Amino acid sequence: MKTSSISLRVADFLKGHPPFEYLPESDLLEIAKGGRVKFHEADEIVFNLGDPRSKFIWVIQRGTINLYRPGEHGEDLIDVRAEGDLLGIDWKNPQLPYPATARVAQESILYALPAETVLSICAKYPPAVEFLKSYFSIEDLVGRAISVNEPLEIQADAAYWLTLSEAVSDRAANRLLTARPDDSIQFVAKTIAPGLQEAVVVVDPAGLPLGVLTEANFSSRVATGEVSVDRPVKEIMSAPVLTIPPHMPAGDIIITMIRHRRHHLVVTETGDTDGRVIGVVGEKTIQAMHGNVPIFLSKEFPLALDINELRRLRDRADELLLRYIEGEAPIQWLTNFIAQVDRMLIEQAIVLATDKLAAQGLPAPELSWAWIAFHSEGRKERLLRSSQRTGIVYADPPAGFDPKPMLQWFSALANEMGSVLSVCRFPLDAQNRMASNPQWCQSVSAWSETFRPWVLDPVNSDIIRRTPFFDLRAVTGDRSLVAEIRHAIFAHIELNAEFIPVLATAAMRNLPPITVFRGGVLDKSGSTSEAINTKTNALSPLVDLARVFALGLGMEDATFTPDRLSKAAVALPQYARVFHEAEQAFDYALRLQTRVGLRRGDDARFVRPDELTPGEIQRLKTIFRTVGRLMDVAVNHFFTPAQ
Repeated sequence: MKTSSISLRVADFLKGHPPFEYLPESDLLEIAKGGRVKFHEADEIVFNLGDPRSKFIWVIQRGTINLYRPGEHGEDLIDVRAEGDLLGIDWKNPQLPYPATARVAQESILYALPAETVLSICAKYPPAVEFLKSYFSIEDLVGRAISVNEPLEIQADAAYWLTLSEAVSDRAANRLLTARPDDSIQFVAKTIAPGLQEAVVVVDPAGLPLGVLTEANFSSRVATGEVSVDRPVKEIMSAPVLTIPPHMPAGDIIITMIRHRRHHLVVTETGDTDGRVIGVVGEKTIQAMHGNVPIFLSKEFPLALDINELRRLRDRADELLLRYIEGEAPIQWLTNFIAQVDRMLIEQAIVLATDKLAAQGLPAPELSWAWIAFHSEGRKERLLRSSQRTGIVYADPPAGFDPKPMLQWFSALANEMGSVLSVCRFPLDAQNRMASNPQWCQSVSAWSETFRPWVLDPVNSDIIRRTPFFDLRAVTGDRSLVAEIRHAIFAHIELNAEFIPVLATAAMRNLPPITVFRGGVLDKSGSTSEAINTKTNALSPLVDLARVFALGLGMEDATFTPDRLSKAAVALPQYARVFHEAEQAFDYALRLQTRVGLRRGDDARFVRPDELTPGEIQRLKTIFRTVGRLMDVAVNHFFTPAQ
């Protein structure tokens, strides 16, 4: 067979597999003409761990190659490569020795391609680069120093406009118009150019903010005749103002507006009211610059008068979420956005329920209380609508207080809320972990004591079933009550040194799969399944281990999984690289689950490999590897005796 014919044959095979499918035929032929075809029998070694890097990269044309690394009981199988997969490539560190041993599992034909040519040609095509960045590679070589500043294996995609700040900051400064508190309403009204100026900031002689004037102030107070046009603007301005620092990213501005239900933010030099005013940002500014943004929801939710309207608004939020997911918005922004949406839904549902109960002769108790979320919503990590896991905590009643009317009201409220959330497509919890269950509607003291036996006797308390309650958050109401519960939890933990190791053992019950192989998922026992369980294979181990480190390291203020992992990296710098990789693994796993779930209209718990792109499969392999490394860290930290 002529050399040119062999090159054409190799190029024809390569174009059906990433990253080569992203290359034009001329470049494929350039790669193929420098290659060789090699036959390997079963049990042959392609390369050994620690061998110097070859000048070739291999593509498996036929057969199976296993990758091994030393383990406690001999060699550990860490990956399986089949037709179309790569061997011997490391996009980030192409000169380092091989980090694993590659052994032929069954007779194989390999295309040995010149590494320098492959890497230089692929570098010209962004899709090829993105695939090679995500391609499974073995980290943490023996004797290799790891820096937390190195690029990580799981990379975030291109920055999204939500992370940008310069354009908004420039516009905020350009649109600034100020007035003094004693200026007349008529004088200030004439300075506003209709359609160009959203708001006027009222400042003191030092330039510090006192209030904000908008068209709404003029129309609601002056046009109605309530305030004369010759009166000072301080009589109609909105105060106090909400201030932000310069160069706040657009996404953070949106979340701030939604959280505080403000449509204008004042930019000051310090970010606080003690700084000089340098700009003003309005909802219309963000809308004009970035299109359809979700600030409007903060106006619509309080106006919703029935359950169907709440459901419509929540559905609208999902539409926006899918758009932001597809646009690679930062995961923390996405989770924060949905948490704020669900907070507004809960708050308006409580208003509607309270009015309904009052009409039935059930007035609200004069006692501080809070609506609690557990599980993923307690961590602000619920992007897809999942089962209700809710609770109520109320202040300890004073002596002589009759609890019956109060408990009747909370029970009625919880039942109303359960109905509202069900209509809004949040299913009832199968285990009845909801505020309508009296067990999860308690005083702050009772809640604190509920955790005591779980912590002091975790085995007999079946701690695995209790872990969602350790991720609790006040959605609305008196947040100090939840802070008291958290403080009590950590006080209980200090009384039982065995609690954290037991919790860590429970967190490691779901070992990650080895790889995705020929359309199936291969686990450590050698069994294969048809689908990837995005919860037990990826998200749950990361969430559970992050919780263990948070509780074990005394993080009372951390519930968001990436936040827990980031703080663990600071507390245990020797493992910082693994914690940072775990942050990125969580980011990608949650993003992938959400994207698939929104497209399919379900919780995307089970995802078939054929639903994913090659790049997504390679990233999932990386997540499996990262989960394994995080488990190793947990074993080393919680179970290895101090030297």
